[in-house]
Amino acid sequence: MQKTVIVVPCYNEEKRFDASAFDLFLDQNRDVDLCFVNDGSTDGTSAVLGGFAGRHPGRVELLDQRQNRGKAEAVRLGVLHVLARDSRPYVGYWDADLATPLDFIPEFLRVAEERPGLGIIMGSRIRRMGADVRRSWYRHYLGRLFGTAASILLKIPVYDTQCGAKIIRAGLARKIFAEPFVAGWIFDVELLARALGDTAAGADLIYELPLGRWIDVSGSKLKPRHFLLAVVDFAKIWLRYKNKR
Repeated sequence: MQKTVIVVPCYNEEKRFDASAFDLFLDQNRDVDLCFVNDGSTDGTSAVLGGFAGRHPGRVELLDQRQNRGKAEAVRLGVLHVLARDSRPYVGYWDADLATPLDFIPEFLRVAEERPGLGIIMGSRIRRMGADVRRSWYRHYLGRLFGTAASILLKIPVYDTQCGAKIIRAGLARKIFAEPFVAGWIFDVELLARALGDTAAGADLIYELPLGRWIDVSGSKLKPRHFLLAVVDFAKIWLRYKNKR
């Protein structure tokens, strides 16, 4: 049974695209397909992704957007594209840099199948003994401040909203991706706000899966100024959803 399609948003990933890792994953996981969304890249990303999709007909699709609209909209358009033509029970999205290895996708799906009451399974970069989670010290501590702020805003004990590895049940995804996000840099927080406001299940709808491995990949597009933009996004989310729960 084909279980899911993973949406992979890409912006200027020509030099970082690890075709061999994606090749290996597709060979070893016949029940998972991929949908790449080129978000108006200005380098050769479109050609690279087009060539890769051509080598995997029926398993890999490219949604080629000429205009850069940001990761939030790239993910949203990719998810809606997949849901419009597919009836699989899950859809997901994954960062193109593969800081979270593709090998974890089967584990995400296993949790989803073992716990049918869950709507969202998301990766959590918890630094702990026995795990190989490597982030720069400043990103780690800023992440802890960010996680605390998100927990207060959402009224749930969430550790890591921003890990770019999530699997969502198709029925819930159709609802929470229906409209554009008001937040840009922290659309993951808004996604959770929508999910929590959509059901009485509350925090029981969401499961954070501690990752055994996550390594910060060079070339990240995240800059210090983006944390200031995130503060503005927090305000937008609070104003938009303050009466939802």
